[in-house]
Amino acid sequence: MQRTKTRILKILSFIIISFQLVSCTSVTVNSDYDTSYDFTKLKTFGYIPIPADAGFDQINAKRVGDAIKTNLIAKGYELSKEADFGIALHFGTATQTNIDSYGYGYGWRRGMGSVEVTQYDEGTLIIDFIDMKNKELVWRGTGTGIMSDNPSVEEKVSNINYAVGEILAQFPPGTESEN
Repeated sequence: MQRTKTRILKILSFIIISFQLVSCTSVTVNSDYDTSYDFTKLKTFGYIPIPADAGFDQINAKRVGDAIKTNLIAKGYELSKEADFGIALHFGTATQTNIDSYGYGYGWRRGMGSVEVTQYDEGTLIIDFIDMKNKELVWRGTGTGIMSDNPSVEEKVSNINYAVGEILAQFPPGTESEN
């Protein structure tokens, strides 16, 4: 009887953990912007050089830049050396710890239970749009999500395209695509 309860508890724990991992694969996005800024005057964009401390390697910076370019061109903006707004990128990671306890009990100090501790890396991509005439930040989009362990090149590209698409769905502010 005791082994059956232990086995059921382990199976239930596995199902709960699996559900949590599947439900966390999305990207949480947010944006902030200057509410007094006229975004309708923006027609062209360019890239601001990425500083060494921005958290990017050259390969992934290019992937993010390509994804932004694809999204903005689809929205009707044009890439230009004389841009209306410049794009600045930042990226960071943090190790997160998840602690789950499972069990049941009756009375004082009776019953069964277990604790599961897992760690995972969470990445945050920040996309800033700078008015090039005034040199002021006018829009910021952020996306945060769980990073895959040892993803293939195809998975990296797909994850970046997905995250950038989700972030830029909120640009320009006041459109129906904004969340």
